Amino acid sequence: MTRRVLAALAIGAAVALGGCGDSGKSEPEARSQWSVFEDHDALVRDGKAVRERTLDELRELGVDTLRIGIKWNEVALRPGAFTGWDDYDDLLRRAHDKNFRVVAYLAPDAPRWATAAGARVTAENVNTRPVPAEYARFAEAVAKRYRDEVEWFSIWNEPNHVLFLKPQREAPRIYRELVAAALPRIHEAAPDAKVMVGETAPVGKPGTTIGPAEFIRRWLCLDEDFNRSLVDRSCASFTRLDVDGFAHHPYGPTQRVPAKKDIVSLLVIRRLGRYLDRAARAGRMPLGLPIYNTEFGLQSNPPDPTVSTTLPRQAALINEKEELSYRYPRLRSYSQYLMYDDPPRPEGMDLRAIWSGFQTGLRFTDGRRKPSWAAFRLPIVVHTRGPGRVLVWGRVRPGEGKRTVRVELRRRGTWVPARRLETDDAGYFETRLPKAQRYRYRAFSGDRALGTSRTATPID
Repeated sequence: MTRRVLAALAIGAAVALGGCGDSGKSEPEARSQWSVFEDHDALVRDGKAVRERTLDELRELGVDTLRIGIKWNEVALRPGAFTGWDDYDDLLRRAHDKNFRVVAYLAPDAPRWATAAGARVTAENVNTRPVPAEYARFAEAVAKRYRDEVEWFSIWNEPNHVLFLKPQREAPRIYRELVAAALPRIHEAAPDAKVMVGETAPVGKPGTTIGPAEFIRRWLCLDEDFNRSLVDRSCASFTRLDVDGFAHHPYGPTQRVPAKKDIVSLLVIRRLGRYLDRAARAGRMPLGLPIYNTEFGLQSNPPDPTVSTTLPRQAALINEKEELSYRYPRLRSYSQYLMYDDPPRPEGMDLRAIWSGFQTGLRFTDGRRKPSWAAFRLPIVVHTRGPGRVLVWGRVRPGEGKRTVRVELRRRGTWVPARRLETDDAGYFETRLPKAQRYRYRAFSGDRALGTSRTATPID
């Protein structure tokens, strides 16, 4: 039993179901973003007990959408045999019963027999030229099996990253062929489901990642000015994509993004909208395609000594980036990647290799909560707005319908009530208040207390 399993079992009984109620799959009337969560180990690999406790904890946090990677090599254990369903069946049944929305991405790694490498899988050859026809069979099998539990399917994961498609110079063409093969099979097997494409990594790094702008252009057979172009021979048969959303993973710089770098972090997420609109005007996809943040998180120190983001700073940034994304109506979701930090790699490696996993969790590997746990649940951001005034923005994530908040400010060492107000139907609120050093709010659903936000100081 892993340390993560033991931690989840230990905390499970302590998770108080905050009466989140039935969040429903319909969209609230107010401006809202999905609250997306992914943790493959806790939800898929670590067994039924951890899975159930994690789902209950996600309800307590106010999550409404699960991103689940249905991994090709875990399902298709040998050619033509899709047998590795058990953990996914159980998870999707539980998710459906608890009324979570599900985004299921048809995920790598490709099984060795369905790649050009064909040999034993290594770090050097994994995901080398996956066979489109085999991927289409996998996509059809998943869509047919889960069409009643899954509202959204998505094709692949970070196709512009060398870990997920090789050789990198061919990745745009390979992804084009995977989408062309899988998309009609998904539509046929699950006609009521919607489909996302993209799932792109955010930062261009030579030898590792093709930048999102370059990748989108080459994948969609467009030149540097986003005009139609025969980038390679397979472009001759390209047809407009019949899709419902574009998924992206907006990690990356949090303070400043160089204008000429091929980067789409949350700080410059509107760049992606411009790229997609130019592709749409070239006839490659629908105009105004919604953007979905399907994977995002912020590393913290501790535990990772190679990053500078402290625990309080991680909590603050999670809130600040959510408010930033909320201000862009085309961006339809905000995502948190991992409940538990990845553990360090074995000793004997250099420091960066030891901490090469993701320490973006809301809990440490041993189960202890980080400050980001409460920050994700009850976000708050405070902006200076002119002399002596601030704007307080927040969201009460758990609960449903209008909720009540009591905003407090810190003055002369004492917390002073500042304003009582109702959220909108999606739990968001804004209010202007006199300037002080610190702010927080208490959240309520009816007469039931939901908790207290982190303490925020004015920014800007």
